[in-house]
Amino acid sequence: MEAESSHRPRRDPEGTRLRLLEAATAEFAAHGFEGARVERVVVAAGVTTRMLYHYFGDKDGLYVAVLEAAYAELRTGERRLDLDIGAPEEALDRLVRYTFDFFQSNQVFVRLTQGENLLSGRRARRSKSIREMSQPLIDGIGRLIERGVASGAFTSRPDPLQLYISIVALSAHHINNRHTLGVVFGRDLAEEGWIAARREHAVEMIMRHVGARSGAL
Repeated sequence: MEAESSHRPRRDPEGTRLRLLEAATAEFAAHGFEGARVERVVVAAGVTTRMLYHYFGDKDGLYVAVLEAAYAELRTGERRLDLDIGAPEEALDRLVRYTFDFFQSNQVFVRLTQGENLLSGRRARRSKSIREMSQPLIDGIGRLIERGVASGAFTSRPDPLQLYISIVALSAHHINNRHTLGVVFGRDLAEEGWIAARREHAVEMIMRHVGARSGAL
């Protein structure tokens, strides 16, 4: 009996949950909520439909979990920026560059948020954790602005949320509208050189907005 039991596969609930999340993330990013199919998710994850419902309840629950995981990745990277440490202008520079690079390299996140916006944010609104994990960033930006003004590094005191949304706009608008803008202006907005120039432009725009000292970086 001992020999037989030793060959039984061990249960790995966390591994199963992660495989489902990874498969569902790819499915929702590719097809949106309406077009996504639970059947394809379980096949890609190598589990049964029963296991999906066991871990996430239903398709809605799975989708909300995917959104939460996507935002958690973004917020985790932001926390590592340590906005309370170092010269204010250097900390703000880190935030702008990180945000720009995250959107540029994480097209899955972009597609997921595009899809949820088309759904008017209805399912994201169900997640308490998305709001809770996001507020510390705005609080941190507020402290950063105050440090910058107090030290003379910044001459402007913008609203922290307004500033962050401007950073996101500069980081993502060209991605969300790449094809139409490219056609209208005859430019390839995915070209490496253009992206590099856009990144520096985003940093300069935000630094000018807070009145950062010229040549501080």
